[in-house]
Amino acid sequence: MELCLRRFAEHYAELFNKHDTKFLEKHGRLLFLSYLKPLINGQGFYHIESCFTDLRRMDIVVDFGKEQFIIELKLWHGEHYKQEAYKQLLGYMESKNANTGYLLTFDFRKGSSKKPFAEWVDFNGKHIFDVVV
Repeated sequence: MELCLRRFAEHYAELFNKHDTKFLEKHGRLLFLSYLKPLINGQGFYHIESCFTDLRRMDIVVDFGKEQFIIELKLWHGEHYKQEAYKQLLGYMESKNANTGYLLTFDFRKGSSKKPFAEWVDFNGKHIFDVVV
């Protein structure tokens, strides 16, 4: 999944145009899923907004082979919200007894404050692959 998200970030950077921002804010998940589907086709599947018994909803869960990947999608709204996204993802990971999760953030800020990156983060003893595009 790490490689998939890294390649998606490269693909996104090639396609992104500031005139598409309104579309991408609403349809970032659609764009990511259209990238992901051919990669997992025949080897796995994904669930959109899987629901827990307490009615919380994970954005995307990918089952590939015998592995399961939990992916949270967010829009960039600042560092505070990023920490909240980590906490939210951590809750999903704990519910699924997973040690690893993935956070994909769409950042529509203009100028030098926008810094796309991909890195592993340790958060409360769990591993999160954090990607900002």
